[in-house]
Amino acid sequence: MLSMDSLSVKYLTETRRKLHALAELSGEEYKTSAFIVEELKRLGYKPKTIGTGVYCDVGGRGKRLAFRADIDALPIVENVDVTGCGAFAATGAMHACGHDGHTANLLNLARVLGGKSDVPLRLIFQFGEEGIGGSQTMIDGGVLDGVDEIYALHLCPELDEGKVGYCYGGMFAGCVEFDIAVRGKASHCAMPELGADAVRASVRIADAAYSAAEDRGLLINLGKLNGGAARNIVADACQSDYTLRFYDMNKCEAAMMEIERAALRSDDMFGTRHELITKAVYPPLINDALAVDKVREVMGEHAVEMPPRNTAEDFSNYLQHVQGCMVWLGIRSDGHDSPLHSDTFSFDERALATGTELFLRLIAARAL
Repeated sequence: MLSMDSLSVKYLTETRRKLHALAELSGEEYKTSAFIVEELKRLGYKPKTIGTGVYCDVGGRGKRLAFRADIDALPIVENVDVTGCGAFAATGAMHACGHDGHTANLLNLARVLGGKSDVPLRLIFQFGEEGIGGSQTMIDGGVLDGVDEIYALHLCPELDEGKVGYCYGGMFAGCVEFDIAVRGKASHCAMPELGADAVRASVRIADAAYSAAEDRGLLINLGKLNGGAARNIVADACQSDYTLRFYDMNKCEAAMMEIERAALRSDDMFGTRHELITKAVYPPLINDALAVDKVREVMGEHAVEMPPRNTAEDFSNYLQHVQGCMVWLGIRSDGHDSPLHSDTFSFDERALATGTELFLRLIAARAL
């Protein structure tokens, strides 16, 4: 069985820092993609691309075991005074969700394999996880063709270094991101009967949206409402930006239908016109029980059960097609406990070695 070698920590550290310095936003990962392609070629692979995503195969023919890493960053300015990463921090973007670690780990797996495997494998470097659903584009491009099992990991600052966190069933919530644009008619507030108030209509819709979600046990948030021109003018336009989180797709669909009906009633009441615009839909991430069992078996006492979260992850799209699971990789250590998506997020690269070991053990288990 292949195992970690003495070069792994050095390679993980250097590669993570190179990727951290290249941090690029979703769909714009041109330098990051080019780096991955060149590194895979150097390691003896023949990478292919889908957009700015990259994948490669190793091993013979047959159904493939796949591993996925995401490669994009967030529009966050890094607080280098806290992270200590000033020497390799990017400008205007930051790997504040650990995708540089995910990618470094998968490249290290490729390096340890040395371009050879008795088990047919596919290594997937996915673009656009942060908000544009790059996984679906990768799937549409054929990245799952011939794959029957897939795994991924996600860095976890709440879990100790050296541990792997697992979750049976739902791990991440499904998510619908949608906007409601309301068009009305402006008038002076002293003569409201001459106008059609888009702000009042939007507020009425918001009340109904919260009721529709909460009555079904769903989580909804109106994160932004923008409308109106002046305090004494009836608003002729207003836009509301929502996110809805769920684990039951039927309840989500019922809530969205009720929100649409509420918007139609609001149009009748205020004389407005609305448009409900769906920006993104991620299904809930539901781990396959047998895949979780495999993780627990290969990691033994290093595997720890974790609760589900209401955040979203587009790895869920892969699990709609093939069995597999995502796990948490612990990175908590002295000085490294900042939350994901914060400008102070960082980690000790030595924690990534457990991720490579996990993937190697899953390959060995597949070979049995």
